[in-house]
Amino acid sequence: MGLHRRDLQSASDQNKNAGNGGDVIKHSVYLAVLDELREHERWREQLHVLETHAGKGVYAPAAKEYDAVAKDLDPAMQRSKLYAAQERAFRRAPDGLGSVDGMSAGERPYAASAVIHAFALCDVPRKSLVLMDRNGGVTDTLTRVFDEPAFRRFRPPPRVQRTESSSEQALIELLEQPSRLGGNHVVHLDPFAFVSSRQHAEERKRYAKLLYEADRRVKCNTLAALSVFVVWGRRHGGKARNDLFGADCVPDVPDGYRDLRDKIGSERRVTVEWCWGQYFAMLLVVPAEVRDKVVERIQEYCKPFESRCKTLLRTSAG
Repeated sequence: MGLHRRDLQSASDQNKNAGNGGDVIKHSVYLAVLDELREHERWREQLHVLETHAGKGVYAPAAKEYDAVAKDLDPAMQRSKLYAAQERAFRRAPDGLGSVDGMSAGERPYAASAVIHAFALCDVPRKSLVLMDRNGGVTDTLTRVFDEPAFRRFRPPPRVQRTESSSEQALIELLEQPSRLGGNHVVHLDPFAFVSSRQHAEERKRYAKLLYEADRRVKCNTLAALSVFVVWGRRHGGKARNDLFGADCVPDVPDGYRDLRDKIGSERRVTVEWCWGQYFAMLLVVPAEVRDKVVERIQEYCKPFESRCKTLLRTSAG
């Protein structure tokens, strides 16, 4: 056993993004949500996580200026919860994955959300981790990662699911079946730059439907939390600024970021918005009774990265 660089080489859109300024904050938010929920009796003994666009679990990004795995991490970043999670993931086997053999000079392994969640959930008595992706090479890689000895005590084993339709459509079908997801389920969606162009109109409509349904279920205590990760590509900085700072939305992009945000009841809504090379945001639906605590913990977990977010890093409720 033991991972080798060649195990991670399947083609994937995530390869060039792993460990970048989007991942750093996004994965810090994932940890903050999970850790805060576990502080409350309702979720302390039972938590289930479902991810769409789950990715390969481990990547080998080059150490760039903005990477969470860069060699020149400042002390604040080294003290972050995310950095601790990375250290935890690559402990010596069987406690962790150990080193990844065959890395090139300047590369260092990065544990992505699937692996971060697996270790974070490990000591929850009743748990599950379901990881969806449409890319067969990606799901094969993720299955290989979870064959490592570090995950043998995770029961039931993480379930890797290749979806025939889009992950969004698969999730809509789950939400429409009340027995499939419940009040201890956390769902994370990572659709990349779906708000950026006219061609993604149908996908945005699906996300509007998802957020509306997720908000209804969180309000009724039949879902614990849901997040959507939004990316505006480097070519779409103008649209990002319009959406984030309140200028008029571009008319040919219905169901853009602010439209989706407004699908969530203000008492359950958390937004995280940042600029780290390009513009990013997360929309979260969480129970009203823990929303303010979730915001505080997200701010705490993201604070070590403030110096790298050149123009913006804000978390707000409502």
